[in-house]
Amino acid sequence: MSVDQGRKLATRPRQAVDTSRAEALRERYDRATAALGPPLALVDLAAFDRNAADLTRRAAGRPIRVATKSLRCRYLIERALARPGYQGVMCYSLPEALWLYAAGTSDDLLVAYPAVDRTALRALAADEGARRHVTIMVDSVGHLDVVDQALGDGHPEIRVCLELDVSWRPLAGQPLVHIGARRSPLFTPGQAADVARTITRRPGFRLVGLMGYEGQIAGLGDAPPGHPVRARLIRGIQDRSGPELRRRRTETVRLIQALTSLEFVNGGGTGSLETTALDESVTELTAGSGLVGPTLFDAYRRFSPDPALVFALPVVRRPGPHIATLFSGGYIASGTGTPDRLPRPYLPAGLSLIGVEGAGEVQTPVRGAAADRLRPGDRVWLRHAKAGELAERFTDYYLLDGDQVTAVATYRGEGQCFG
Repeated sequence: MSVDQGRKLATRPRQAVDTSRAEALRERYDRATAALGPPLALVDLAAFDRNAADLTRRAAGRPIRVATKSLRCRYLIERALARPGYQGVMCYSLPEALWLYAAGTSDDLLVAYPAVDRTALRALAADEGARRHVTIMVDSVGHLDVVDQALGDGHPEIRVCLELDVSWRPLAGQPLVHIGARRSPLFTPGQAADVARTITRRPGFRLVGLMGYEGQIAGLGDAPPGHPVRARLIRGIQDRSGPELRRRRTETVRLIQALTSLEFVNGGGTGSLETTALDESVTELTAGSGLVGPTLFDAYRRFSPDPALVFALPVVRRPGPHIATLFSGGYIASGTGTPDRLPRPYLPAGLSLIGVEGAGEVQTPVRGAAADRLRPGDRVWLRHAKAGELAERFTDYYLLDGDQVTAVATYRGEGQCFG
């Protein structure tokens, strides 16, 4: 095999592609955007709404807090919030939360990551309305110190949420084996209660919530295509992690509630709504990625979101049989740097990336029999591996509603970038 042929990256979806349905969908997307020049990103609102309805079904009556990081488009955030079963937003930075509050997007804003931006903290303290509606995350006394240093003695009361590490440590809770995201240092109920006690005694702070993101369940697909052994291992981890977490989180809530009344206990993510909803100590869930259906969520058995967010790249070359070269396309998802973080050709069906090039900043070659039917100027539709990161590449999302297309701004389009 020659170097230019390369190897095909493993990008097969979990289920076989219905080619006739795929072709009809491609024709619909091409027709609706015929007057627009790619690269462009398209949101199929019917698919978005179907996904939103399925998330509320899986949440089994628990309200869902919208994870803004997975959308980064105010229109889509507000569309989700307008539906029954959705309440509040989970932001990924304090400046973002302040911006969304000022825009009227929500009056219930939880910042999922600790805030150490002193300028943003001062802006929060100076805005009486924002102080009532924005909650920042802490997991140590050090985070309280940052706030005090930024605001000085006698600062107004700041709402805080305590984050519990809800990863799984199979060796009697010892950190020698840690399965899950590296987030909070607070793993045991006693550790969380100690920090909670400090918060309740410290002037200028009010503890209102507890949060935990079980990434080993919510963010780890239990049916990775072509990896049956890994799938069994992941399912074993999740089956054992879930019950242990419910016991530990329930005890944590009990200890903290003895110190102060909590307004909410937040948990879960798109991939764990069913299991997190089984935990009676949790009052609300969080989801965002499941609204748009990126490729990383193709590897789950419990649910299958529709691909609601896609992007089109134009064909600019036909360098050889079965190969078409697309303009741009190097929209690589954050994380492990593995092939599953690459965008995946979607329509027409049957195309894949080439291993020796992948997705490039300026060009992205794709391979497959369908490439022979493509000509310069045609478009290929792709899916991103993650949900919100595509919004960093486009100033506008085009919304497809029936046969009508309208443009709405992403965060980038509104001149915003929050890291």
